[in-house]
Amino acid sequence: MGVARLGPGSTFSRKCFVEDDATVSLFRRSLAEGVGTAMLMIAVVGSGLHVGSSALSSAMAISGSLIGLILAFGAVSGGHFNPTITLMQWLSGRRRLDCTVWYIVSQIAGGLAGVLVAATIFDALPGRPGFDFPAVSSLASEGAASFGLMTVVFCCSRSTNKFVGPFAVGLWLLAAILSTPTGSIANPAVAIGLLASPASASVVAITLFVVVQIIGGGLAALAVSTIYPDGG
Repeated sequence: MGVARLGPGSTFSRKCFVEDDATVSLFRRSLAEGVGTAMLMIAVVGSGLHVGSSALSSAMAISGSLIGLILAFGAVSGGHFNPTITLMQWLSGRRRLDCTVWYIVSQIAGGLAGVLVAATIFDALPGRPGFDFPAVSSLASEGAASFGLMTVVFCCSRSTNKFVGPFAVGLWLLAAILSTPTGSIANPAVAIGLLASPASASVVAITLFVVVQIIGGGLAALAVSTIYPDGG
C-alpha cells in the first residue's frame, strides 16, 4: 500500500479508517468525527449508568455502537472517533496536520458533549474531578488495551475491504472490555470525556491514561510496520 497524504485532490483505495473522498470539506469530516464520538460516549456512559446493566451488556452496547458508527460515518471521515488513530495516521504521513488537529479537537469536544447528554438523560450530575493517582495495574491495563486496539486498527487498515475494520474493532473491544480491569477505555477522547462524567474521574489518572494510550498506540504502529514492512 502506498502512502497517501489525505488532503484536497488526493486519491487512494477504499480502505478501513480512511475517508472515501478527501476533497470533502474538512468541516464536514470533522463534524462527522465530533458527532460520532459524542454518540459513542453516550453509549459508554449510558450503559454504565443504566440500572441493571452488567459488564456483558455494557460491552455489547459499546462495541455494537462503535461498529454502527464506523459504518455510518466511515465513508465521510474514516470513522476514527479516537485521537490515537488520527495522531498515528499523521505520524505515518497519511494525514495532513490541519486535518489531524481538526479531527482531534472535534473528537474531544464530541466526547465531552456526549457525557453531558448521557448525564442529562439519566439525571446524573457530573462530580468534581479528583487528583488521585491510578494503580500501576490500571496504567498497564490501558496501555495493553490501546496496544491491542490499535494493532487491530492498523492491520485492518491494510485491507482493501472497508467492512473488515468495523467488525474486527468491535469484536476486539467486546473482548477487551470484559478482560481488562479498566474496561478498555483505550481512547483519549473517551478518557478526557470521563472528567465530566458522574464517576468523578481523577485528573491525574486521566492524564496518565492518555499518555499510556498514546504509547500503546505507538508501539502498535511499530509492531505492525515490522510485521507488514511493505505496508500490505
